[in-house]
Amino acid sequence: MFGASKDMLISGAKTFISLFGVYIMWILTHYVSSHFYVHWCVPATFMGFILSPFLVPLPHCQALRWAIYNGGNSIVAMWVVLGIWLMKYFKVIAP
Repeated sequence: MFGASKDMLISGAKTFISLFGVYIMWILTHYVSSHFYVHWCVPATFMGFILSPFLVPLPHCQALRWAIYNGGNSIVAMWVVLGIWLMKYFKVIAP
């Protein structure tokens, strides 16, 4: 009774992950990297302000900046792809 719906659910989840998994990973990477960067590289204290010129060049801060930048670009590209995909379903009304 529930076996068919379970199989359908698993199949749908696999399809969703195969289509959107990369974007979900970029969203997660961007989100986590942003929070880690603020915590590890530019702490919100006076001492963090003083130390930030010494922390920012460190390898982990550079890696986090890379992840934030490329994650943001991937998220923008995701919205462009989604918009283009949705546009193919709109009908043009000719004058």
